[in-house]
Amino acid sequence: MRHALITFGNEESYGLSFVGGELLAYDQEIKFFDGDNCNWLDIVKWGPDFVMFSPMTTFYPSALKMAATLKKSVLEATTVFGGHHAMAAPSIIKSPYIDTVVLGPVRGSIPEILNGKKGLIGTIPTDPADLPTPARAQYFHDIPRIAKRYRKFVLSMLGCPWNCTYCSSSASHVRKRFGSDIHKKYFMARRPIADVIEEVRLVRTYDTREIEWVDDDIFAGDEEWLLAFIEEWMANFTDVYFDDEPHERVMPMYVSATSHNILKASDEVLKSLRRCVNVVGMGVQAIRTSTLKLCGRAWDCEAKMKRAYDRLISFGYRVNLQGIVGFPISDPLEDAIETVMGLSRIGPGSVCSLYPLMVYPGTAMEKLCEDFPKNKESVGDTNTGVCDLKFAEQKQLKNLCKLATFIVKHQIPEPLVRVLIEADYDGVSEDLSMLRYKECVSDRLGKMGENIFDDIIKNMNLKF
Repeated sequence: MRHALITFGNEESYGLSFVGGELLAYDQEIKFFDGDNCNWLDIVKWGPDFVMFSPMTTFYPSALKMAATLKKSVLEATTVFGGHHAMAAPSIIKSPYIDTVVLGPVRGSIPEILNGKKGLIGTIPTDPADLPTPARAQYFHDIPRIAKRYRKFVLSMLGCPWNCTYCSSSASHVRKRFGSDIHKKYFMARRPIADVIEEVRLVRTYDTREIEWVDDDIFAGDEEWLLAFIEEWMANFTDVYFDDEPHERVMPMYVSATSHNILKASDEVLKSLRRCVNVVGMGVQAIRTSTLKLCGRAWDCEAKMKRAYDRLISFGYRVNLQGIVGFPISDPLEDAIETVMGLSRIGPGSVCSLYPLMVYPGTAMEKLCEDFPKNKESVGDTNTGVCDLKFAEQKQLKNLCKLATFIVKHQIPEPLVRVLIEADYDGVSEDLSMLRYKECVSDRLGKMGENIFDDIIKNMNLKF
């Protein structure tokens, strides 16, 4: 049977790669389609028996629109939805354009799908070593613009240890659906090192300049596994170049982490990891104690963040500080300014990224936002700087998201910040976004990042 796998966004739909790999294990024919750029008639002409989607919340409206278009055409195919959004909002099965919703990993669902089962299909996570081999080679073949992305994702674990209220990957969210035992044994367990290395080896052949690890993947968990993994990484992904004198170049990693795990990591790990990690993205999120509590991060504070930042710097890392604005509170702008100035104190001269709050289904934050008006201007894209919640100070919040990178890097004082965020930047909104993005890429990849930046944005559909 034929299976069309429909993707959306500028990054690879990593989960859909695993779906493709599982289908190949069942000797099924698969083809990936770029939902942002293909004509729906191309999918119809290919003649799939099943059309599969694994959209994040941001892309769910586009995925549903595509499913509706295909259902209204002459195509008689079963539409299947899975992934984070589907698990968080299984009620989407009520849509007349969705036939099947998979709640859980893909493994265990394919026999039921092939046998024609409709409605909700629940699967039970087993062991990360049991994951299918992701069909990334075919993904890159079918959607060349994704193959050309300079940065690609890989995961060594599928979950996150933290209970952040705004995140669909939070531990509490996963435990609620699958239980604490499965969260520990499946979502917080490491994949076999050999599997991860083999996956990166393939990904590396597609003009990949950087591998990104998300959700505290690298710093959380077993240090023994991590030290062994670093040695394998260095053995497999270090090239020796000969100019005037020999030098090494290692495939660099960009990793995300929290202050807690950075301070918890041993000196041995930080020293060893620095051999292959250029930049650490440290999630600060907020500075106020009350807002950190709202985020489910009452364990963090500015002093702890500062110690973690300084520790990373002492080992030679560059740091991208990250914050969120637009929380459901009475004074969101003042909270946002406090966060930006806090980032400036923690990492003076550092690169930072400030994002508007996105409210995802099934999260604790969704409930906290029930009484707040929703912003119809939001398209679910953090790059726009537009918050999901509607505030009178929306213009200033958007401007702060656009300007924060420069505020922290160039140490702009608060009085001037307050003046700058009152200006009208609509005419240069795209320019600001591009400059901000280029700062982050250049910080991670140095001169190479500056040289390839124009090529990077050619393959992206950015919103401003």
